[in-house]
Amino acid sequence: MSNEEVQEQPRPMQPQTMGLAIAAMVCGILAFCIPVIGFALAILGIVFGVKARKSIAASAGTLKGEGLALAGLVCGIVALGIGFLWLIALGMFAGIGRLFWYNWSSCPGLY
Repeated sequence: MSNEEVQEQPRPMQPQTMGLAIAAMVCGILAFCIPVIGFALAILGIVFGVKARKSIAASAGTLKGEGLALAGLVCGIVALGIGFLWLIALGMFAGIGRLFWYNWSSCPGLY
Protein backbone atom coordinates (compact mmCIF):
# COMPACT_ATOMS: atom_id res chain seq x y z
CA MET A 1 0.00 0.00 0.00
CA SER A 2 1.33 3.34 -0.91
CA ASN A 3 0.62 6.65 0.72
CA GLU A 4 -1.64 7.59 -2.13
CA GLU A 5 -3.99 4.70 -1.50
CA VAL A 6 -4.50 5.47 2.19
CA GLN A 7 -6.85 8.38 2.55
CA GLU A 8 -7.77 9.82 5.87
CA GLN A 9 -11.42 9.98 6.59
CA PRO A 10 -12.54 13.34 7.94
CA ARG A 11 -13.29 13.17 11.62
CA PRO A 12 -16.75 14.12 12.73
CA MET A 13 -16.67 17.44 14.55
CA GLN A 14 -16.99 17.20 18.30
CA PRO A 15 -19.37 19.73 19.79
CA GLN A 16 -17.52 22.56 21.51
CA THR A 17 -18.44 23.68 25.01
CA MET A 18 -19.76 27.21 24.82
CA GLY A 19 -17.75 29.77 26.77
CA LEU A 20 -20.86 31.68 27.85
CA ALA A 21 -22.19 28.55 29.51
CA ILE A 22 -19.01 28.23 31.57
CA ALA A 23 -19.10 31.94 32.40
CA ALA A 24 -22.73 31.64 33.51
CA MET A 25 -21.94 28.80 35.88
CA VAL A 26 -18.86 30.53 37.32
CA CYS A 27 -20.75 33.81 37.87
CA GLY A 28 -23.71 32.00 39.41
CA ILE A 29 -21.54 30.09 41.87
CA LEU A 30 -19.38 33.11 42.75
CA ALA A 31 -22.53 35.13 43.47
CA PHE A 32 -22.95 32.94 46.56
CA CYS A 33 -19.33 33.28 47.66
CA ILE A 34 -18.66 37.00 47.20
CA PRO A 35 -21.32 39.00 49.03
CA VAL A 36 -20.13 42.47 48.04
CA ILE A 37 -20.55 42.02 44.29
CA GLY A 38 -22.95 39.09 44.49
CA PHE A 39 -25.82 41.02 42.90
CA ALA A 40 -23.78 41.90 39.83
CA LEU A 41 -22.47 38.35 39.50
CA ALA A 42 -25.96 36.90 39.90
CA ILE A 43 -27.32 39.15 37.17
CA LEU A 44 -24.38 38.25 34.91
CA GLY A 45 -24.99 34.55 35.58
CA ILE A 46 -28.64 34.93 34.60
CA VAL A 47 -27.88 36.90 31.43
CA PHE A 48 -25.04 34.59 30.34
CA GLY A 49 -27.16 31.52 31.09
CA VAL A 50 -30.10 32.71 28.99
CA LYS A 51 -27.86 33.75 26.07
CA ALA A 52 -25.90 30.49 26.19
CA ARG A 53 -29.04 28.35 26.23
CA LYS A 54 -30.45 30.20 23.21
CA SER A 55 -27.19 29.87 21.29
CA ILE A 56 -26.83 26.17 22.15
CA ALA A 57 -30.39 25.46 21.07
CA ALA A 58 -29.81 27.27 17.76
CA SER A 59 -26.46 25.59 17.07
CA ALA A 60 -27.92 22.29 15.79
CA GLY A 61 -25.59 20.17 17.90
CA THR A 62 -22.31 22.00 17.26
CA LEU A 63 -22.27 23.54 20.74
CA LYS A 64 -22.70 21.88 24.10
CA GLY A 65 -22.95 23.13 27.65
CA GLU A 66 -26.72 23.18 28.21
CA GLY A 67 -26.28 21.86 31.75
CA LEU A 68 -23.62 24.44 32.60
CA ALA A 69 -25.82 27.25 31.29
CA LEU A 70 -28.81 25.96 33.25
CA ALA A 71 -26.71 25.65 36.42
CA GLY A 72 -25.52 29.25 36.03
CA LEU A 73 -29.06 30.44 35.41
CA VAL A 74 -30.47 28.66 38.46
CA CYS A 75 -27.58 29.68 40.74
CA GLY A 76 -27.92 33.30 39.60
CA ILE A 77 -31.66 33.34 40.28
CA VAL A 78 -31.26 31.73 43.71
CA ALA A 79 -28.36 34.03 44.66
CA LEU A 80 -30.36 37.08 43.57
CA GLY A 81 -33.36 35.93 45.63
CA ILE A 82 -31.20 35.32 48.70
CA GLY A 83 -29.59 38.73 48.23
CA PHE A 84 -32.97 40.43 48.15
CA LEU A 85 -34.04 38.55 51.28
CA TRP A 86 -30.88 39.73 53.03
CA LEU A 87 -31.60 43.32 52.01
CA ILE A 88 -35.15 43.07 53.30
CA ALA A 89 -33.94 41.56 56.58
CA LEU A 90 -31.26 44.23 56.93
CA GLY A 91 -33.80 46.96 56.31
CA MET A 92 -36.17 45.47 58.87
CA PHE A 93 -33.47 45.22 61.51
CA ALA A 94 -32.28 48.74 60.79
CA GLY A 95 -35.83 50.02 61.12
CA ILE A 96 -36.43 48.11 64.36
CA GLY A 97 -33.15 49.36 65.80
CA ARG A 98 -33.99 52.94 64.93
CA LEU A 99 -37.42 52.63 66.57
CA PHE A 100 -35.90 51.05 69.64
CA TRP A 101 -33.23 53.72 69.93
CA TYR A 102 -35.76 56.51 69.39
CA ASN A 103 -38.08 55.23 72.11
CA TRP A 104 -35.34 54.79 74.71
CA SER A 105 -33.47 57.99 73.92
CA SER A 106 -36.63 60.03 74.40
CA CYS A 107 -37.07 58.83 78.00
CA PRO A 108 -35.99 61.52 80.50
CA GLY A 109 -33.52 60.55 83.19
CA LEU A 110 -31.76 57.79 81.28
CA TYR A 111 -28.94 60.03 80.01
